[in-house]
Amino acid sequence: MNNQFLGKVTSLGTLSLALLAMTGCLGSKNLSQGITDQGRVQQQDIVFPELDTAWQKNGQFPNSENLAKIRPGIAKDDLYQLIGPPHFSEGSNAREWDYILKFYDNNQQVKVCQYKVIFDKEYKGQEFYWSPADCPPKKIAVVQSIPERINLGADTLFEFNKSEAQNMLPQGRRELDELAQKLREYQQMGQVMVSITGHTDRKGDNAYNMNLSSQRAQTVANYLVNQGVSPNSISATGAGELQPVQQCSTALSRQQEIDCLQPNRRVTIDVTVVQ
Repeated sequence: MNNQFLGKVTSLGTLSLALLAMTGCLGSKNLSQGITDQGRVQQQDIVFPELDTAWQKNGQFPNSENLAKIRPGIAKDDLYQLIGPPHFSEGSNAREWDYILKFYDNNQQVKVCQYKVIFDKEYKGQEFYWSPADCPPKKIAVVQSIPERINLGADTLFEFNKSEAQNMLPQGRRELDELAQKLREYQQMGQVMVSITGHTDRKGDNAYNMNLSSQRAQTVANYLVNQGVSPNSISATGAGELQPVQQCSTALSRQQEIDCLQPNRRVTIDVTVVQ
């Protein structure tokens, strides 16, 4: 499917498990590829199941108030309580749940939409996708994910091993100015939630890396606020060296290892808009 607008539970309750068992939804089948431990997935890797493979082929008219309560971090039990079990063969161990949701459009015609929730490794919903592109009807206020994760290289943002605003590099400031403009535009669309996470490579002490990544994330957050992004929309945290995207041999020379590990030194920004 193309051009979609992207907008820890250890067990489900007894009733939820029973109902999932009756509908054949205890499997862990995933259609989408590359779902990360953080519950992120690239847009091109999102796959929606064929409608005729659903066990609940007719779908449902959701309660719009319940649908609007779905937020990043939602547990499967809470999602189940709000909109029920997934409509396809996806269960307690699946990293994505799919639904067929129906709405009345402005012409009072029934609009059939597919709704996908992507879960992190703790089975908390983190990303939410719709298909086709004109879903859901604009009058329905629900969480939608902007179709991109923004990655900023720490080596571009800051001087080596630095994290304060006065240590920011000219190119990094330009990138943050462009990002701030984009976020201000998103604010015109609805409520914006911006999650900023700092990351380091494996070089150095764990505690030092965690502190450095946290300070960099907070500096980026403060910069965006100074550029007009609402402070109430931003959260900042550090992950240290815990979430690498590049693995490098320890047999490399020091400089070769530093160069190889460059992709791990980064700041990621995840944006969600509630319309």
